[in-house]
Amino acid sequence: MESFNKRLVEHFIQLSWNSGRFNLLRHIVCPDFVYHTSFLEGFKDLEGFIQYVTEIRGAIPDLEVSIEDIMAEGNRVISVSTFSGCFEKPLMGMEPNHRVISFGGISTWEIRRGKVLHQNTLVDIAELQRQLNVEPSQVSMVG
Repeated sequence: MESFNKRLVEHFIQLSWNSGRFNLLRHIVCPDFVYHTSFLEGFKDLEGFIQYVTEIRGAIPDLEVSIEDIMAEGNRVISVSTFSGCFEKPLMGMEPNHRVISFGGISTWEIRRGKVLHQNTLVDIAELQRQLNVEPSQVSMVG
């Protein structure tokens, strides 16, 4: 079970963040999928998540999320990832610097009946702000 759940999370990241293949993504999430991140206030459903990822991928067209570590126990998975790419267009109140940025994130996942039910991601916002030379108040936390 744990190895299946790890592969499911890897597949989710590949389909969403790395390739934007959202029609395929829809097949591996529960109908009541919920997403939460430290970048946004509140929770998002799958369509909100897709909009969020599309917005980020639009600002960072070559975005790649690399999984640094992944652990699973039962229906829970934890992934440690690095987000990197060239920041080309404005995003969430941040102006692009046209440089490669790289920041970390850690996600907890809940799997139900072989599909992703919930993802909660904490992003290293301070590192992103440092790379962009912005003050914390300049980053819009609402998506």
